[in-house]
Amino acid sequence: MAPLVCAILNLVAALTMAFVIAPATPLVPDVAERERYVREHLVAWRVAWLAWMAAGASLLWLYSWWRARVRGSRMALALALAGLAADWTAEITLIVAGADGYATVAAAAFFLTGAVANGLYTVAGILLTLATPLGLRARIYAAFMWSAALMLSLGALIAQPLVVALATAELFTLFSPWCVWLWLRLR
Repeated sequence: MAPLVCAILNLVAALTMAFVIAPATPLVPDVAERERYVREHLVAWRVAWLAWMAAGASLLWLYSWWRARVRGSRMALALALAGLAADWTAEITLIVAGADGYATVAAAAFFLTGAVANGLYTVAGILLTLATPLGLRARIYAAFMWSAALMLSLGALIAQPLVVALATAELFTLFSPWCVWLWLRLR
């Protein structure tokens, strides 16, 4: 059940990024324009970040489910839990700050969720993938998926919003099907 819930919640989160959150991300260079967007769409902005928080929690559940089936390293869960803490810190900060505090918190929050949280989730996912008996095609698929995740973190680390956006699109296009595939393979 955890992989299916994770697939759905991460798909929902990706859609909220594309259709609700993106206009207030560093993709838009003008901070005043981003603040205006948040002010005019505050409820949707906050609900979208709640969707991302649920997706993060479902990822931890998925990793716990996955680790139990492949007897993977406990380090993967520790990294994912640290990622969730970083993610929720960033997302709660963005929710609470709203438009009035956006300019003050946005850069740090997007760095924390993109570079730190995603980086930790990615390393945890790679550890679990390495512990999973997979065929060549599945390993190649996973390599593309995790390389997109690494590129997302790198883009956030070096403050390149277009890299973050493109890597996010690739990652979430690959990740939800991966969750379903894992469920079918390991249940």
